Amino acid sequence: MKPIIFIVIFYISSFSFGQNKRGVFFDIKNKYQLIRELVDTNTLRQHHTEYSCNESSDKGSISFYYNGNELKHIIHTYTVGHVKYRDEFYVWDDQLFFQYSIHDIWYKDYEKKSSGKRKLVNVNLTFEERFYFKDGNAIKCQFKDFENRSNYRKKVKTNYVKNITVDCDQAQAALEKFTILSNYQKLNIENACNLPKSITNREPLDMMYSITGQN
Repeated sequence: MKPIIFIVIFYISSFSFGQNKRGVFFDIKNKYQLIRELVDTNTLRQHHTEYSCNESSDKGSISFYYNGNELKHIIHTYTVGHVKYRDEFYVWDDQLFFQYSIHDIWYKDYEKKSSGKRKLVNVNLTFEERFYFKDGNAIKCQFKDFENRSNYRKKVKTNYVKNITVDCDQAQAALEKFTILSNYQKLNIENACNLPKSITNREPLDMMYSITGQN
């Protein structure tokens, strides 16, 4: 009888864990949809700051969204070279529960035509990351990438590209970035060149250089 009892207990525990996990993601989805609706209908109070650095081509903006005095959303956009970044943070009770980032990389490439001639085309690579958090811990991390070229007849859209679940080794960096950006709610950006490098992510830029053969 002992093995049977053990199997039953294990099954009940696994079922309960699965139910709890589904409940957590259901809660994240509801909070995300509510914040999106408030943002899209221009209901939340906003504080927007644009910045640039005279010593480089770096430029960007930070937008905070509040429901009353409670922070609900942060959008950080910035451009470095041929890479445009957009980081979105979704907040509930002062805790990050979802982070979404998109990195667009553009460059030119040669493509061989059916005639054998080479044609110069514009290429846009898109990388997306999604991090789900519970009580300050990453519980799921996803990644996707897709490419569009100027000679494509039909544009590839993110809705038709499947997310891939990956290790959450970058989740801590997302949490740290959220903490740093949160501190700028009450600070004026006097010199954008002094902004912490940890709020930017140069990995896609390095990836572009490796793909295109640039230095």
